[in-house]
Amino acid sequence: MKAEDYAHESALAWRLQSVLPCPWPRQPLQSGAVVPRKENEVRSLAFYAAILPLMATAACEVTVKQGNESAEPANNAAAAPQPPSPEELARTRIRDEARQPLQDLRFLVDISDRKLRLMQGDRVTAEHDVAVGSAEWPTPTGNWRIHRVDLNPEWIPPTNEEWAEEREPKAPGDPDNPMGKARLVYRMPNTIHGTSDLDSLGKASSHGSIRVANEVVLQLAETLLKAGGAWEGPQWFGQMIQNRTREYQIELENPVPIRVQE
Repeated sequence: MKAEDYAHESALAWRLQSVLPCPWPRQPLQSGAVVPRKENEVRSLAFYAAILPLMATAACEVTVKQGNESAEPANNAAAAPQPPSPEELARTRIRDEARQPLQDLRFLVDISDRKLRLMQGDRVTAEHDVAVGSAEWPTPTGNWRIHRVDLNPEWIPPTNEEWAEEREPKAPGDPDNPMGKARLVYRMPNTIHGTSDLDSLGKASSHGSIRVANEVVLQLAETLLKAGGAWEGPQWFGQMIQNRTREYQIELENPVPIRVQE
């Protein structure tokens, strides 16, 4: 046996001795040293080599579970996977069919002309008037992804914003809630949200967020849920938007890109 091979195998034996009892005395190993072929080390190596297969077999038979669950033999845990239920198959089909025509959807907000455009490739599929941030509270520019849709959002005044210091939180459905009927989240506290103040559209009048009409924000929410792989059908969506006193936050499985530019 080569000296380096023997050193490697002896080191393995010594590591096993740290967790298993051994009938022979241990001798410390020096880092990088060639281990002499002492009789007790050869015997130790043989001893641990003999029990390694038993250790491997025992390890394969036990599945370790989280929490307070006890370990069980692997053959009990290795049951065949259950096929999807009819409800799961129907949900997957609805989501796939809704997402298919919207896979390359992206949002483009142009601050200078106060427009929000839905894009697919180079094609504009929809265009809406928006209100953007004022000179004092400008809308940040950049690239993000819309990752959540909030229906009937609660409004909590942002911290560290001087204009919001005297404001009180507003519950879902409150007529004075500035978020309107939906909020499209890409960069909190700046979002796309609904408004009933239609006179503000086309102007630089917000505190940094992008406002659209309530009717429009619900259309955008539906489009995002479809494009983002979270759509479960018109009845599901209708029930949520009708329940105005409850907020629904829906994470998108496939976030949609948004670019905000001057």
